[in-house]
Amino acid sequence: MPYIGPPMREFFRKMGLAAVVVLASAGAAWADTAVEAYRAMGVEAASVLSGTVLNARVVPGPGKQVVSVTTYFTGDKDPSTAVNVRFDVFQRRGESLVQIYTRDLGAENGGNVARGDLQLVDLDNDGINEIILTFDLHSDPLIEQRVSEVVVHGGDGFATVWTGPVEYDSTRAAREVPVERRDRYRREIDLGATIGSRGETLFFKKTVIAVAGERLQQPKLVRESFPLRDP
Repeated sequence: MPYIGPPMREFFRKMGLAAVVVLASAGAAWADTAVEAYRAMGVEAASVLSGTVLNARVVPGPGKQVVSVTTYFTGDKDPSTAVNVRFDVFQRRGESLVQIYTRDLGAENGGNVARGDLQLVDLDNDGINEIILTFDLHSDPLIEQRVSEVVVHGGDGFATVWTGPVEYDSTRAAREVPVERRDRYRREIDLGATIGSRGETLFFKKTVIAVAGERLQQPKLVRESFPLRDP
């Protein structure tokens, strides 16, 4: 594990990160697959903060793929790039994992990412899982947000069909954000309603806690919908 000085420890504390050895509590099969994935990415297992590695069908055709989201130390001294999140899809060929899709979320967002996670859910009942990718984005120290993406496989490969905050709090950003946008809320995908639409519409339950900087007396539940696929 790399040495972490006091300034870096404070940075990780603010982001809710803790250096954990993810292999210690994992089963042997999961650990072996995780190590294979880290090796294919060129990431040292000792640098991994947290990782999710799943085996499932996310591409049409026989067999399953290995899907991983990895949060790890980069070795950089700059707090904004000291931690990175990678999203990868691998196909097993013989004894090796071959990378068929990759995303460097730190590079895409100018750093400031953490706590990557994923879920695989068949939203349209076609036997192929859609990927729900989630990570923290700390581009503004006064805005707390956790961003989610829904990634699907289509004729041209993987594509993000929806992205947005699933946890958001800009109530402290008095100078950076206009007063009408100083909101606090959280979103949760309504899987039952989304699957019921056979993946045509993505439904959310949005709990609004504060509006324009003012905390509501009671959280307000708002139902949202977004097109996910063409009918």
